[in-house]
Amino acid sequence: MKKVTIETVAKKVGVSAATVSYALSGKKKISSEVKEKIFEAIKELDYRPDVTARNLASNRTWTVGLYASSTQNIREDYFFNNILTGVLDVLHEKKYQLMLYADYLNESGGSNPDFSLTQPIDGALIMNPRINDVYIEHVKERNIPYTIIGTPEKNAGETYFVDSDITAGYYAAVNYLISKGHKKIILVNGLAEYAQSENRKVGYRQAFLDNGLDYDESYIVNVRMVEEEGYRAFMRILEKKTDATAVVTFNDTIAVGVLRALREQKINVPHKMAVVSAGNTMITRVHSPAITSIDMNAYALGSKAAELLVDVIEKRRMQPSHEIIQTHLEERESS
Repeated sequence: MKKVTIETVAKKVGVSAATVSYALSGKKKISSEVKEKIFEAIKELDYRPDVTARNLASNRTWTVGLYASSTQNIREDYFFNNILTGVLDVLHEKKYQLMLYADYLNESGGSNPDFSLTQPIDGALIMNPRINDVYIEHVKERNIPYTIIGTPEKNAGETYFVDSDITAGYYAAVNYLISKGHKKIILVNGLAEYAQSENRKVGYRQAFLDNGLDYDESYIVNVRMVEEEGYRAFMRILEKKTDATAVVTFNDTIAVGVLRALREQKINVPHKMAVVSAGNTMITRVHSPAITSIDMNAYALGSKAAELLVDVIEKRRMQPSHEIIQTHLEERESS
């Protein structure tokens, strides 16, 4: 059977091979009528572009790297799945593929990531930036365009990033609890090394101050994104903070651990202890009681970050910029 080439498609439609190439890459605008004919011919002829030739012709790999959380976190984190869906949908539309790299630094106890298996990429998406992030340094040293999903701890004006308005989200959540009469509120926060943990703390603190209440940092505990750790940490702080009547967690998975601890201690939710989480993932709707949660719009985080990165790669963005996505509170049974 004769191999179907881009020239075969062009001949069938009656256009040049370059026009077919533009239709596939989206580099130049062509009429919708011609584009429709090209894609009909591609389907009819079962044409499959030569990826190697495409890469050589464009001097690109058409590959984006996503530096994500640890595999332990990924196993339990529905929020990550929603971000990933947003990233994949945009990259599929833009005809890029994705390489996923998990964060093994905490698991290995090492201070340097292993990049030995990293294939060439056109750009990188970096999630959950640390205060001193080795992944950011890695891509900067190699002049790889990158976009951060989250807020960089420093030089934000020199960086492309997309984040939810975490500070506003936690301010609203704590303000909501205070309006219901809660004055002693525990914050189960992420690890202090992550910039987003500081943003949560800022919103939490400001809500207390604006309501004329004393801010007490001893009601904050930092944990990894694992349900079991949320459970254990909350059990420990509950022994010390017996006057607490509400708790805010840094994601929905941790809230499940907190609710397990409360159930074991026979503490009624929400009458004796109100619970608010963050993420608004599927867990919050199927759990009993259903969990009040800050909607961080995870899908938009992923899709907007991917769109921004592709614009940077293809030089439609030349100056560092960022986008902050609004949050809102979804009130449910747990509060």
